[in-house]
Amino acid sequence: MPQQSSEDLGVAFARLRQSLRSYLRRRIPDATPVEDLLQDIFVKALVSERAGRRIENLTGFLYAAARTTLVDYFRATSQATQELDEKILEREVDDLHLHEEISNCLAPFMAELPPIYRDTLIATDLRGETMRSLAEKQAVSVSAIKSRAVRARAMLREKLLACCRVEMTDGLVSDYHRISPSSCRGNCA
Repeated sequence: MPQQSSEDLGVAFARLRQSLRSYLRRRIPDATPVEDLLQDIFVKALVSERAGRRIENLTGFLYAAARTTLVDYFRATSQATQELDEKILEREVDDLHLHEEISNCLAPFMAELPPIYRDTLIATDLRGETMRSLAEKQAVSVSAIKSRAVRARAMLREKLLACCRVEMTDGLVSDYHRISPSSCRGNCA
């Protein structure tokens, strides 16, 4: 796999910016430093990339950078924080591996979607393209793109749930188990 470019990093950061902002906002009582912390996260990623480190999973890397940036922020401001014990750190690493596994599982399922739905999902959810710009490119209404995206997510969910039992906690996948090897057709680990 070729090394990620700064442009790839910039695209990933732009796509995840709102999600990272929400992540930070939920953990910091004052919204004022959030934009500065977002910039710190991007700078950490750029420095790491320019130092020659290969970033395999940009999403995971950016969230790991967000966690360390939060720790740095709380240390610098001397605010009381939740103690980071080994079990919490292990859980976060396990969560990262879990999300990477389930992401790898979803890719073959996405490839099985009808092209009109697959392409909409890839454009809006993976590349971060706005529904409005996609609608303009395809000369259809924004409502049509929204419907395609909703249908694509529903089809993807149906395929995943036919293969795996997924456990959710606070809106995030906390665990998953294959129902049977034959139901996944080799798509999941």
